[in-house]
Amino acid sequence: MKKWMIVSLSLLILIAGCSNKPQEVIDEETLEIQNSAASDAREYLNYKVNKEKKSVNRGLITMTINNRSDMDEIETGLMSLSTEHFSPEKYVYQEGQYLKNLNSWLGRKSKTNKAGLNPELKITDDMTWEQQMEMEKKNPMYLAYIHEQNYVDSEGKIKGISLGLAMNSIDYIRVEDDKKLMHFDEANINEKMMEEYGKKVAGTVASRVRANKELKNVPIMISIFKLQPLNSVVPGNYIATTYLDENDRKIKKWDDVSDKYYYFPSDEGEEKDRDLYNRIRDLEDYVSKYFSHQDIEFVGKGLYQKETLNKLVIDVHTGMVKETELIGFAQAIGPEIVDYFPHTPVYLYVKTPKGLKATIVKEVDQEPFVQIH
Repeated sequence: MKKWMIVSLSLLILIAGCSNKPQEVIDEETLEIQNSAASDAREYLNYKVNKEKKSVNRGLITMTINNRSDMDEIETGLMSLSTEHFSPEKYVYQEGQYLKNLNSWLGRKSKTNKAGLNPELKITDDMTWEQQMEMEKKNPMYLAYIHEQNYVDSEGKIKGISLGLAMNSIDYIRVEDDKKLMHFDEANINEKMMEEYGKKVAGTVASRVRANKELKNVPIMISIFKLQPLNSVVPGNYIATTYLDENDRKIKKWDDVSDKYYYFPSDEGEEKDRDLYNRIRDLEDYVSKYFSHQDIEFVGKGLYQKETLNKLVIDVHTGMVKETELIGFAQAIGPEIVDYFPHTPVYLYVKTPKGLKATIVKEVDQEPFVQIH
């Protein structure tokens, strides 16, 4: 028998804010708070976080990465890989503080930008826009972004640095003609070439990091991330990783990363794991019966390491925004998550037109933790 609407004492509900606070029009500050709350909820890897220091490249990722799903996975995926080298029990997570010239690194190499890590283009004044377009297609922008994470001790001293090299699978090209009209095209990038270029860039990046006196003897992890095409609902994934200990000056070897996301519902997801596909669909149908006055849609993303489901993220899209509705929903769905996914870590986010409103986290063999934002 389903435990519908039964309030479990082990279900912890944290209510952010005061219930009698008047409704306000959402602004940038509120969005920032909600984004921070979402980021906090994703810290399922148990790192303590230094929230006082913000990234020296804050905001740059939104200018260089095409979709939100990739942005999230670049961060959390790199954090997951980092646990192998920088234990959450020993170190504190801190946003990147050292790659202060990153904007120039992400550009093309040129006479005016010798730090550029993307291929140099030799464009002359007598070239037509068509010729320039062909040159750009033959020499695409491989590197889109470098994500930096710092791991420090309890006193804030740097003990490790992780870098995620986000590589384009498609380069979206824009070329302006002599009449100031913009022309668009795209270049598909072969995965093998992308990985080879990423490893080449990683060697240069490692040398530059080592040139920083503060990082001369700090362990470095570098991982290569394959970005998904524009507007993809499924995030990309890390495909290779390397580690330099405090004595290494150069990269010695690379290890493959087998993690991959599958989207539910989708044909690919159903083919990969029909049982999980049906469970997510059945849970959505079950919940919709009890909240029939609301449109509710479940979007699942399953992270598989080789053939094993390692993590399930479910975005619940709904119009409910009232605190009482959200509490009722959280109380109702918490026990169901345990029933439907008993042996899988589940991270469920309730998303509304006003942003993230609730987070439910269920680790293996633990009661759900619920936060109302």
